[in-house]
Amino acid sequence: MISALLPIEGTYNFRDLGGFRADGGRTKPGVLFRSDALAALSDRGRQQLAELSVARVIDLRDDAERGPLPDLVPDSATVVPHPIFPDVSEHISAQLDIFALTEMLYLEHGDTLASAVTMLAEPGATVFHCTAGKDRTGAVAALTLLALGVDRDDVMHDYAASEQNLTGEWRAKNLELIRHLGIEVTPSLEQLLVATPIEAIDRALTAVENRFGSVRDYLRANGVDDATVERLHAQVVE
Repeated sequence: MISALLPIEGTYNFRDLGGFRADGGRTKPGVLFRSDALAALSDRGRQQLAELSVARVIDLRDDAERGPLPDLVPDSATVVPHPIFPDVSEHISAQLDIFALTEMLYLEHGDTLASAVTMLAEPGATVFHCTAGKDRTGAVAALTLLALGVDRDDVMHDYAASEQNLTGEWRAKNLELIRHLGIEVTPSLEQLLVATPIEAIDRALTAVENRFGSVRDYLRANGVDDATVERLHAQVVE
């Protein structure tokens, strides 16, 4: 299965991580949400977040991304900045393809990914997001679901679902923004913008498993102890 796309006005990739079969049950709906940026939420979109009882928004973007486009959330939600990359533009400059970027994300940024997973163990409905809601957000979602015992194939297909959600209006708007900033739109940059091939996350998770043994061992190595996973399970699985 894949997470359910919710029509939150001002977003394109807002999804509920409820309903996955996990260790001891299924993930609860209405607890963890993954999304693209919340900078374009309309008044109705903010009301929808309030109706979902969202208490916390974890913003995985770096300072340069977040500064000009801050999240627009209801007063009932607290925004927590938690950059995964210190500077995402470095990866654009390096002209990484989606396969190299995804593997690098897991292998070189395990500390910030793991601390994001730890934050999801706290009580209250939480949205976590980056700009597109596919790479950084996809990694946090994948690690969280795998830590809860969700099937690897389900996790990979959930990652891959972002591409369809971002094709069309979201892609066109962001290509226009990139050109406006004077950045050349190359085929590799277009791929980084929307692509989520299942082979990319498969390769990255295989690299994690080869180096650490399992995702849970990877999380332990990056500071997520078993007690935190137990709290996460109690928070998310029913």
